[in-house]
Amino acid sequence: MKEYTGELADLWHHMPSGYERTGGFWFVRAGRNDAKPHYHVGPKQIDSYGLHFIVSGELQLSYGSRQVILGTHDMFCLFPHQTYEYRIHSAEPLQMVWLTMEGPQMRELMQMIGLNGNLPYRKEAMTLECLERLQAIEEVIWHHDQQHLSTMKLMSAAYRLFEELEREPLYEAPAANTSEVHWVAEAVSFFQLHYTESLRVETAARMFGLHRSHFSHVFTQKVGLSPQQFVQQLRLERAGELLKDAALQIGEIALSVGYPDLYTFSRAFKRLKGCSPSEYRRLITKYKLDPSKPRIEARDPYSL
Repeated sequence: MKEYTGELADLWHHMPSGYERTGGFWFVRAGRNDAKPHYHVGPKQIDSYGLHFIVSGELQLSYGSRQVILGTHDMFCLFPHQTYEYRIHSAEPLQMVWLTMEGPQMRELMQMIGLNGNLPYRKEAMTLECLERLQAIEEVIWHHDQQHLSTMKLMSAAYRLFEELEREPLYEAPAANTSEVHWVAEAVSFFQLHYTESLRVETAARMFGLHRSHFSHVFTQKVGLSPQQFVQQLRLERAGELLKDAALQIGEIALSVGYPDLYTFSRAFKRLKGCSPSEYRRLITKYKLDPSKPRIEARDPYSL
């Protein structure tokens, strides 16, 4: 470790590759230290997310107008553009490891491990498994030179650490005062993502902590279509787009949008469009070849 004013520390600075920057988050720097008795940082702000793990000792963290004493196996995060200050709090040696990261998923990732700007710390967060996964990150960072550092190993180790730290499931049952508009919008997004798959209304309702009948009733009231009708419309509107590509077989399109066979697809398509998929394709081809006639356009998928 190199000696600095308030600590002995190893510091690691990283230039993320183009590949790393296409992901949800990437490393900027990292460090580990043995603090001196007068160790004191700040007040200061940083531009990234600084995740700190207290290996031993105690410190006092100040954020906004609040203060908290944190100790061994606690963790805290310095959120971007917020003022923080922290200092050693006891005679016991203070040791920390910190990981500084950026990326579009960082705020949501911090929420998944139980941290946010109003509550940037967790006490007793570091289990034995967490410590082992943190050590795996340290192994990649400090036991390889920058030119031979494995990005895959580093990111894999990071995901394993976050997996162990994850505190809340991705979808929680909405609180009693959660807006119906909010969860309906989330349900719409869920169906738009999974409409080509075999879906049951019970599955979607359970994700939002709701009974099937209540979920269906409110969804139908807000959207104007039942969940089943909404999924069918998404499938058939996409099918209408795919039918414009003459290279695609109609049976292939049926399977691509979630129908088990050509017969079921053709019946559903004719109910919505008023003609069979093959007739629809012929009409589209005809109007494309004759610009003087109006083109048939598939309706846009329903949105809130």
